[in-house]
Amino acid sequence: MANTSLTPELAKLAGELAAAFAGSQKVVAAKARIGLFYQNPEATDLFRKVSEYGETLRNKHMEGMPPSEEELSKFDQLRSAVVENELCKGFLESRQMLDDMLSVVNQYLCLAIEKGSAPSDEEVAESMNQQMSACSCGGGCHGDCGDCDNESCGKKCDCGDSKCNCGPDCTCGCQEGKECTCGEGECCGKHGEGHECKCGKH
Repeated sequence: MANTSLTPELAKLAGELAAAFAGSQKVVAAKARIGLFYQNPEATDLFRKVSEYGETLRNKHMEGMPPSEEELSKFDQLRSAVVENELCKGFLESRQMLDDMLSVVNQYLCLAIEKGSAPSDEEVAESMNQQMSACSCGGGCHGDCGDCDNESCGKKCDCGDSKCNCGPDCTCGCQEGKECTCGEGECCGKHGEGHECKCGKH
């Protein structure tokens, strides 16, 4: 038994759950889409470029140097290319789905330990909704922003998407309901200077 904190009975149940996940058609299909992405050099290179460029703009912004219009335009073009690429899109959607599945299972276990009995589906849904509402990063950290690497969202955004919709690995800095089109995640403070910012701060 890998973990001595589990009783043989719990280890058996955990193994059965793991086998059920591994054999699930949704999981198999998601892994296949992720595999297709990694097998395509063009898609992975595009993903890498937008990730690196998004990180460059983020660091520049953190240092008090707002990116230029030319830099923001380039970022938007890269981001659009990722969104339009079916392999990149499939990778992001599949990874998000798998993360969501694991999050739901974890919520069932946490509530079971807390309540002393198995929670209902409604209780799990309510608990997850409360966590999403309480999380300042829009729910990507599942209510536990203290574990984030970034002050607003905290987890690395591979696609460089400033809409904070790329799942639990996003560090674009967006907050829930504050979509920013300036490429900097949060409001860039440059309203009226040639581009539209939808961060909701004006």
